[in-house]
Amino acid sequence: MREGLSRPFWLAVILAVFALPLFIGLGRTDMENDEAIYSYAVDGILATGDWLNPPLSPFDGHTFLEKPPLKFWIVAAPIKIGLLPHNELGMRVWDVVCGGVAFLYVFALGRRLAGPLCGLIAVFGLFIYDPLLFEHGLRNNNMEAPLVLAYVGGVYHYIAWASPDRQRRRVAHAAAVTAYFFLGFMTKFVAALFLPILLGAVTVLHWSVLRKALSEWRMWLAMAAAFLAAAVPWFAYEYWREGNGFLRVMFAEHVYQRFTTSLDPGHIHPWNFYYVTIFRQLGYDGLQWMAVGGCVLLAAVAIWRPSFEKTAILSWLVIPLALMSVGSSKLHHYAYPFLPPLMLAMGFGPAWAVNETRRYVDSALTWGHSRFAAWRGAGAGMRTALLVAAAICVSLGIATLLLGTVQIRWGGHDLFRNSHVARPLVLAIILATLAGRGPMAAHVLVPAVVFVSLMPLASYSDALTYMRQERHPLRTARDCLLDVRRAELAAGHDAPGIYAVGEAGWFLHPYYYYFRDVGGWERSDFVDTDRIDRGLFSPGSQRPLLLPDDAYQSVKSRRPAELTAVPVLPLRGVMLLTPGPYAGCAPKLAPLATQ
Repeated sequence: MREGLSRPFWLAVILAVFALPLFIGLGRTDMENDEAIYSYAVDGILATGDWLNPPLSPFDGHTFLEKPPLKFWIVAAPIKIGLLPHNELGMRVWDVVCGGVAFLYVFALGRRLAGPLCGLIAVFGLFIYDPLLFEHGLRNNNMEAPLVLAYVGGVYHYIAWASPDRQRRRVAHAAAVTAYFFLGFMTKFVAALFLPILLGAVTVLHWSVLRKALSEWRMWLAMAAAFLAAAVPWFAYEYWREGNGFLRVMFAEHVYQRFTTSLDPGHIHPWNFYYVTIFRQLGYDGLQWMAVGGCVLLAAVAIWRPSFEKTAILSWLVIPLALMSVGSSKLHHYAYPFLPPLMLAMGFGPAWAVNETRRYVDSALTWGHSRFAAWRGAGAGMRTALLVAAAICVSLGIATLLLGTVQIRWGGHDLFRNSHVARPLVLAIILATLAGRGPMAAHVLVPAVVFVSLMPLASYSDALTYMRQERHPLRTARDCLLDVRRAELAAGHDAPGIYAVGEAGWFLHPYYYYFRDVGGWERSDFVDTDRIDRGLFSPGSQRPLLLPDDAYQSVKSRRPAELTAVPVLPLRGVMLLTPGPYAGCAPKLAPLATQ
């Protein structure tokens, strides 16, 4: 549905307001836990040139077999040829690209479902859903960004393939569905399996689409053959190389065990975990009831006025989450690929209301203009002045949206002040009506008024502010420790690497990812007081240490005076001690203790 603005305009809006901001501060944070695992695998590919067998953190000589390596290849390739830097920024660029393209697809789905307002609300809802961006999400070198893109792209192109108005490009759309499923499957293969399940379910529910699929079975058989030809070789190679160990790791541990018990007791949650977690997260922005109402309305309208698009969105929302709720192992980010249909349902309600009332609004505005005979007979100059005034009001609304408050002061007094976005937009509609352009202005400004009235605009600003923050204590510590180690080696001194004590109780993969290059990583499962004391207090043997609290307290009780001279950086579950020459890092590390 067109609302007075062209598709290039909406493309520019989604890119400028939602996709490009994902790049802000992309390299300003340390790697997350799983992100460090995947980045370690990329580092290993770049270091060894073995693209088929990425290494598994934190073990030397072990291959990462939990998931297919497509995401590692996507990240490593541009770094290998020098297009991207080999750092946090370079590791994360493709996730942001996937997230931005996914936003474009979500908007396109919303536009097809109920108009641009639906798509805009859906993308806005995704952007301010903090975990999706900042916790194992679209701005991290994890698997979620390409998986989300695989779902939104696959659903969009399947709907396009099924649509009677897209017949000339049906093969291209079918190929795109296959390609996106390949992307999801070779990134996170089990999570991608819900895509063909939901597409198959929605096909069966619509006889016309089922008949079309059956009539084009040769084409879909060719797509399946192409998918298998691209996906099977890696699985066959790893089975040939690892044998039953490959099946045990990939399927027994990371499929069966995840669904029936869990690899981590902290992942076990009740059946309603996803619904409760998502509802709670939406509540932080006051959107939970808007989302629930949108789902109910979409379901009702799908029954009242059935369409393939509505059924597809509802199936996308309902089927995967219901199946995932049966298993015992649940994490919030497992639900990320199924947030887009929820946000589309949330946008459907306001968009449907605007569409249903548009003809009444147009009639009222036309009638209102006809009542002002003086304005109707006014010259072109008066109408132009009214339209200019309406444009000024729109500009004021945009400025208020960006700045929060627009004010003009003179002599210590406010001559003008506006902090409400909707107010100047409503005035613009009135002025445009007097100028004879009411219906045209309403097509654009009424959805804008609805959008700014319903959506928590401050949450968008908060997201941008959070992106700009610097949070990289591990990277800063590593860089300083490396500088000291290089200086020690250049001076002919020994420079032993990190000494990690009792890591079973505190280990996180980012610690190994950042500190392994500081002369290596030596482990001790028990508290060896002699080794710890040498590392802390013996010149020539001093080295950075990672100690849990009990080991630290043990040293403190034995040698309290000497320990006060050793700088300490508290980390999550463990403390980084920098004795001897490494104490020079203390000024850089002290401000990071609270990050």
